[in-house]
Amino acid sequence: MFSVKIGAVPIGGLLNAYAGQPGNYTDCFTLDIPKMVTLREFILVFFNTPVFRLERLLLGLFASRPSVREDVIDLASGASDTLAAWKVESRNKNQMLLAVGGGPIRTWLMVEQHPYNSGTSRLYFGSAVLAVEQGPNAKLKIGKMFRLMLGFHNFYSRLLLWLTAWQLQK
Repeated sequence: MFSVKIGAVPIGGLLNAYAGQPGNYTDCFTLDIPKMVTLREFILVFFNTPVFRLERLLLGLFASRPSVREDVIDLASGASDTLAAWKVESRNKNQMLLAVGGGPIRTWLMVEQHPYNSGTSRLYFGSAVLAVEQGPNAKLKIGKMFRLMLGFHNFYSRLLLWLTAWQLQK
């Protein structure tokens, strides 16, 4: 059906702006799906997976950042550059980089035709957490709360990408 590739996946595209900067955390998960997918479709499905709808609901209840399906449609079509706590930082025809609130977190989505398998799309989902804390020897590092949540973040990222691909296959 499809395969999830986790691990040593190179950071790419718009997320490169944050990769390799001292103290920043970046990750990138990819998944190949035997279907041609546009960025618009990827955004529509990704932000409407059941677990992401729950996240959007919680943001509405606890952070006063509500969003509905129409907001996702507007983001996907380019009619809006915001969704709940996310604001588009950069976008082109096949990728989008979003800042989360005014904080150090970035979310990146990209889709491209698989380089070796015609009719297949490669979906990319990555994150960046910018260094904000002063560590030993005046080196910057990511915040303690995110360091504690890193295992959950990685699980959640893979789950979101897998659910997106599963829904795109339906």
